[in-house]
Amino acid sequence: MSTPAENQRKSIDTINALVPEKVEQALGILDEVGVDMWITFADKKGPGQGDPIHEIIFGERDLGGGILILTRRGERIALVSGLDVAIPPMTGVWDQVVACHRDERQKLVETIERLKPQTIALNYSTRFPKADGLSHGKYLWLAETLQGTPYAGRLCSAEDIIVRLRGRKSPGEVAGIKAAIARTDEIFQAVRPYVRAGRTGRELYNFMLAEVDRQGLATSWSRDYCPIVTVGPVAPIGHTPPNDAALQPGWTLQIDFGVQYMGFCGDFQRMWYLLEDGETAPPVDVQHLFETVRRGVDAIIETLGPGVPTWKPAEAALEVLTGAGYPPFQYGVGHALGRSVHDGTPGLGRRQPDSPEWLMEPGNVFTAEGLETLVEGRGWVSLEDDVLITDSDRVVLTPQQREFWLVS
Repeated sequence: MSTPAENQRKSIDTINALVPEKVEQALGILDEVGVDMWITFADKKGPGQGDPIHEIIFGERDLGGGILILTRRGERIALVSGLDVAIPPMTGVWDQVVACHRDERQKLVETIERLKPQTIALNYSTRFPKADGLSHGKYLWLAETLQGTPYAGRLCSAEDIIVRLRGRKSPGEVAGIKAAIARTDEIFQAVRPYVRAGRTGRELYNFMLAEVDRQGLATSWSRDYCPIVTVGPVAPIGHTPPNDAALQPGWTLQIDFGVQYMGFCGDFQRMWYLLEDGETAPPVDVQHLFETVRRGVDAIIETLGPGVPTWKPAEAALEVLTGAGYPPFQYGVGHALGRSVHDGTPGLGRRQPDSPEWLMEPGNVFTAEGLETLVEGRGWVSLEDDVLITDSDRVVLTPQQREFWLVS
């Protein structure tokens, strides 16, 4: 098994190797949306710091400060401290390096005046936190720097650029997601023989985290509630920590789990049913709900495709669930998946008349989920798969669960 340090090294190498293909994507997107220049402030000084877009266009390479500029014409310019001038060329991408020695404002204005952009996109957004990496202080600094120039009035949000860039997974990113899904499934398979009556939610949670640690991995979201272990009708379903309720015959068990590997996340759910004495299959009401949820998730998946509005899958799932006599689901039916478990781009939710319509694109990866429903006295039933949108269709990346995992 790999150690945490080895996995971290693999993750860094993977993220760094993906920079060229993501920057090429970004340049194409600038042309698509008609933006002449995109500015990102680079001040990453350690893991998880700096603008969220930094690792996508520059990798896991720290900079004490600087400004990264991409243009619609294809220029890739890095304004950095004189101490950092050797770092941008390491990427194989940032080929114009401008050394700054306490004259960053002057060098930036000179660069902008040379390029004469009509639009300058900045990383701020009111809707997507991962597109909102520009600090207020940096914005004020830039506004002051451009004061008195025509460019002060040409600033706009880079939200559309970032949403497209994060959402359109490149081949290397898809490979990373597949690897994380495979490692997640390994741990699901490891816990299967451990599940039995009398086990508590906390014991199952601890078992799976021990496997995570043994393999030198990290969880896809906070270890406080990853995995999410929903024991029968006792625990509320959702983002909840484990409890000490013990599994009983006649109950369901739902586990929602994912690991982070090579810089990418997996996230899917599995269901168990604990047979009572004399049972060889779940009761009719429990089995019917499972089959309905399975059909609902399949309906979500079948609706996914390029050019489809992100609200369509929720309508398809709602028709299946309520058509079978169950109450409507309360939340969304999927979210973007990638470098983060909720990857910062539009998810799959109900139609909102007052919100802009987002269309799915090739390269998007979504979870298909959100139909959690309770059988009184038995427990919750919920399923989740991870799906890639292709040029003409979709591909399910997870091994799908089509029957309860039964425990006698």
